[in-house]
Amino acid sequence: MVFGFSKASRKRLQSISTLAPRNFVDSLDFVSNSSQTIRFHSSQIHLDSGEIAPGEVVCAPNEPLELFPGMRSADSIKLPDTVHIALGRVDPHVHFRESATPTRSEFEEWGPTGTDYESLIESIDKANRSYSVRSGCLAALKGGVCIVGAMGNTPWGPVGPYRHQRAQDHYNEKSLLPIVVWPRMEPDAAPISRHEGKDFGSTFGGSGLTGDARKKMYSLWKGEAISYHNDQARPTETLEAFKERVRPDLRLLHHEYFDGSTVLACQKETMDLAESVGVSSLLARHIPTGPALQQILDRASSSSFALPAEIGLDYVYWCRERLLEQDSEIALINYRRPAHPSYEDQQSLIHLTKETLNKGYSIFFGTDHAPHAKAAKAFSNGLPGSPGTRNIEHSLQYYFELHARYGYSWNEIDRLAAINPAKHMSQFASFPYEIGTMETGAMANLAIFDDSVQYSVDESLLAQQLEDPEYHSALSGEAGLRGKSLFTVVNGRVYDVEAEIKALN
Repeated sequence: MVFGFSKASRKRLQSISTLAPRNFVDSLDFVSNSSQTIRFHSSQIHLDSGEIAPGEVVCAPNEPLELFPGMRSADSIKLPDTVHIALGRVDPHVHFRESATPTRSEFEEWGPTGTDYESLIESIDKANRSYSVRSGCLAALKGGVCIVGAMGNTPWGPVGPYRHQRAQDHYNEKSLLPIVVWPRMEPDAAPISRHEGKDFGSTFGGSGLTGDARKKMYSLWKGEAISYHNDQARPTETLEAFKERVRPDLRLLHHEYFDGSTVLACQKETMDLAESVGVSSLLARHIPTGPALQQILDRASSSSFALPAEIGLDYVYWCRERLLEQDSEIALINYRRPAHPSYEDQQSLIHLTKETLNKGYSIFFGTDHAPHAKAAKAFSNGLPGSPGTRNIEHSLQYYFELHARYGYSWNEIDRLAAINPAKHMSQFASFPYEIGTMETGAMANLAIFDDSVQYSVDESLLAQQLEDPEYHSALSGEAGLRGKSLFTVVNGRVYDVEAEIKALN
């Protein structure tokens, strides 16, 4: 069903071909034999200037956007007055989990060391059964997201040029939208020139690298860009010892252990390391508090390298106090590293993000979409399992929180969710047309949504729509959510995402 359309428009849409898009190829371009054009008219098109104006957009697969402000042609589909047409969202931080499978000869030549081939294949099969690239793409489309950057913490990670290209090729083959695979940094692994390496060395539960090993790894990336997770463990106390000493509410175990001091210590250590070896750019992933953002801004004023800032999107919604109000069973899946901020630190993050954006700084949102199975998040021996939550399919609901509660304009959200992350990612990947701009000739990436609709999470329905039988959401049971995605356009291909996700052209 197509919401709010006239009978003539519905009949026209029902006649549109539903052929799925072909593979996303190395040039980050879609190839399609379909030439079906869809024209949408809306009274609320988000222009780059910040103005919201009436007009028409024209979308055809693999063709650039056509934008006609103020125009309404006879054959366009008139959207209800409450429906917005904005730039498609760009999420530079997802964990889609699926891994390429190496042959035995690839394993013998390219590693990894420390395991045998059969064990590696078993780990890959388990990861790939848990969450697929297709499910991740469907979740992105549901959230109005049309380009993502995928983390490399997979069993056969994108380490070094060969394995990175194999991972990128695998994702290209499987994807419904552009996915940029971030190379994973490891000691002794060759860097990827003109790319952004991902450092898991500071990550509790990840590589756990310290000292000389991490410095050697960074030195290989001299002159290149790096990103990192700012979730290092306390240097003087294990999580187990902390739990025994403090005995916090289980819902707050991570959130009190990974407090503001651990984030600030990790960020300072990493910025000092980057300065010492001469990287070109250092991106802090999922910044969780106002003080953490302020520390980066203070360093940027004198730094020899760029310090873009990625704000964790769910941190503008979740804080410790809000988590304690949630149903305990649901809240126990809502684990994040670094932990959710206190209410005070969350408020400072929300207000400082807006202030920083309006000063022209390179700041943007990332969801850190982490689709672990619910069982993987269960407590074992009194300690939590896998961290992170599924967020990307509910990006729109998080944006509405900022718009309705904190007075963020739609233009500010467009810049944080689409324009700035597009500019950042376009430094490291090629796209068929310019991204992150609502202009004729740009890549036709759009998020079309209704801002008048109340929303609630239906886990069983989403499991079906996202082809994800393990689906669960930390937003289940939350009242007051708003907004409904209707269409997501990826390089001119229009997806109906209101219910079951279908390509319309």
